[in-house]
Amino acid sequence: MTGAAGLSYSDGNSESVAYSVQVLASHLDDKNETYLGADYFYAEDGGATSTDRYKFFAQQNRRLNERWHVGGFGSWSRDDIAGLDRRIEGNILLGYRILDSERATLVIEGGPGYAWEKQGGISRDFATFRLAERFEYRFTETTKLWQSLSWTPKVKDPSDNLIHFELGLETRLTDRWALRTFVQHRTDTSPAPGRGRTDTSFIAGVAYDLGGLGDPEEGGGRRSLFPGEEEDAPKKEGWASTAAIGFSLNKGNADSMGAKLDWNTAYRSADCEFFFDLSHHYAENNGSTSQDRTSSRVQFNRYLSERFYVGPSIRYLRDGAADIDYRVAPTVVAGYSLIKNDATRLALEFGPSYTFEKVGRRTRDYASLVAAERFSHTFNSRVSLEQAVVYTSELSDFDNFDITATAALDTRLSGRMYLRVGAEYAYENRPAALREHHDLGLFSSVAVKF
Repeated sequence: MTGAAGLSYSDGNSESVAYSVQVLASHLDDKNETYLGADYFYAEDGGATSTDRYKFFAQQNRRLNERWHVGGFGSWSRDDIAGLDRRIEGNILLGYRILDSERATLVIEGGPGYAWEKQGGISRDFATFRLAERFEYRFTETTKLWQSLSWTPKVKDPSDNLIHFELGLETRLTDRWALRTFVQHRTDTSPAPGRGRTDTSFIAGVAYDLGGLGDPEEGGGRRSLFPGEEEDAPKKEGWASTAAIGFSLNKGNADSMGAKLDWNTAYRSADCEFFFDLSHHYAENNGSTSQDRTSSRVQFNRYLSERFYVGPSIRYLRDGAADIDYRVAPTVVAGYSLIKNDATRLALEFGPSYTFEKVGRRTRDYASLVAAERFSHTFNSRVSLEQAVVYTSELSDFDNFDITATAALDTRLSGRMYLRVGAEYAYENRPAALREHHDLGLFSSVAVKF
């Protein structure tokens, strides 16, 4: 049995929330396959509900031989935004396995059925036909891709039909926990009056498998399915860069879109460090820009001893939602590494700065003070975490300050590709007029490290 939950959230100058809950229970043996599942999706944009749908389904298959099976499928669904009060359907199915290997499976199935629904206040029932396809591919024992497509037309009028499509990627964090990212698309060719024909959602979250993933065989067995594949050890010194892109989408009866781009370059040696970070986050809700934030940092650290370092740094910020046209802060940093080993680094930084900014159409410059905490930890060759908190205050007025906090968890998918999930928080003690004090966002991205 597997349970999965996804969350996308932003608060402050832009407000949106989306979450999903999925449960799938399955039982497989030589002759029978049983699946029971439930999906729930909910989203708000600017305080207005944009998605609110749920579905329960069950399927029982009986294998006739290695390729063929017969079975039955039933479901109950509701979609408030699409005006669907209920839809109950059942089908008798005949299926065939085109692919059935350790790495890949591809199944097609189809059969007649019947549906009862109430949509837009109108009840109707009719004969249907279901045609479905399911595909799964395992890159490694810990990372898989899945895809499914179903088409359910009305027998008397095939142009009146429902199409469901799903594509997803899952990678294991532990033997039970996994990260999951997927896109769902639904087309209803006969929607309720005043409602759209299509809905598309992009969701990222975590999954928990009660069955777990077995350990590799004793004697040094690998979890990778690729012969001879070994995982590269993370770099301890030298140059390392990461490019990451994240995307979220809800389209149809409600429209929202978000994109996040990140670039991180680091150089480490025994006596110095260099960092360059660049991030851009853009989002729209129903055609209006809700987030447009760009931030960057360049920093050089020179170690005077094994743990103590000094160096210059400069930070840049532009945030359209917070009405910050620009904020530039060159800083002289003194830092101390409380923890510094191959797996974990924890450093505290402190230093004088000077801030140039234009906030709420007001241009200012002033002496300031910066304090920061930076943490990174490599759990193993597949999973790593980075986190930072930066505080900046005007020297002559400590009530004028801002705080930024970030955290990101990277999980290896395969080779140099990673799945990144994280959070960003920004607080302005004196925001621009009519702006909120804080902004909070959760995100997921696909990253490439080189």
